[in-house]
Amino acid sequence: MKTKFTIMMLMLIALGTTKMYAQSDYKKVRIGLGLEGALPVGATANAYNVGAGATFRVAIALNETSAFTGTTGVIAFIPKSMTGVNTKAQLNIPIKAGYKHMLGETLYGLGEAGVTMARTYIPSTGSGSLSSVSSSEFTYSVGIGAHLGGFDPSLRYEGYSGSGFIGLRVGFNF
Repeated sequence: MKTKFTIMMLMLIALGTTKMYAQSDYKKVRIGLGLEGALPVGATANAYNVGAGATFRVAIALNETSAFTGTTGVIAFIPKSMTGVNTKAQLNIPIKAGYKHMLGETLYGLGEAGVTMARTYIPSTGSGSLSSVSSSEFTYSVGIGAHLGGFDPSLRYEGYSGSGFIGLRVGFNF
């Protein structure tokens, strides 16, 4: 399954790369770094207050109004305080590919899917120490954003396995 997905993404990127050089009046590749803020919803909200992190995003233009995207980074979720229990932040590393479509001069819609690798720390029974559990889950996100020069703010919902978060990304493209 992973091999098929990888081959499909490489073919789509190759197709997009071929088309993008036919035009010269728009930015063909956008590379951006962003700071993330996250408000947990669903099952995530039961255990975590807020999240924060940083992401890296690349957008490869297909034409003047659409692009393939790839996003990765790290987002840490701060656990709710539990009296007498040693806790530590959950770390999420999303790896997503998607599609961005311009809805106007500056406004865009974005949809992405991929996998999130998570490391969760849980208290060990009786000893008071922490154990870590790693997992990976299918991830999807949908959102809106704006290109304001190099500034790229966006708002999205990102979900996985019955939980997720509302994310605010403040990015800068160069």
